[in-house]
Amino acid sequence: MARKQSINTGPVAETLAAKTLILDNGAHTIKAGFSSTSSTTGPNPATDCHIIHNCIARSHRDKRTYIGPELQECADFGELAFRLPVEKGYIVNWESEKAIWERSFLGKEAGALRCEPDETNLVLTEAPSAPIQLQRNADEMVFEEFGFAGYARVVGLLVYTI
Repeated sequence: MARKQSINTGPVAETLAAKTLILDNGAHTIKAGFSSTSSTTGPNPATDCHIIHNCIARSHRDKRTYIGPELQECADFGELAFRLPVEKGYIVNWESEKAIWERSFLGKEAGALRCEPDETNLVLTEAPSAPIQLQRNADEMVFEEFGFAGYARVVGLLVYTI
């Protein structure tokens, strides 16, 4: 018979950061926004949700590289070569994804979220049945490279409305 272990279930609210970033890291676009604690106004999807290109693109014409949110500045998409960090719904190229996240979360340019990871919790969606090694890679990137205060990895769900 196994021993019964006691689990410390202290107050969680004291250990979590005040701000939470909700991130759906899709294959084509990243959907990201901060959770709202205001009960009077509630979240406004039109202004609170940011849609960011999840790719690195290089122009053959002027040899410029566009990373994530910088792709909105591009005038001609015909001459671009794209590199996507996501294959079949799973993040497989973390070096590219790290560059995109840095520009998207930490950048000072227009369209960046300007978040401080050490003062922010992260809720990250992933594809169902993700391999264990890919889950570990995500955990390592979130804590070791970015240093988010708190982290929850959840399965993304498809929601259809009629």
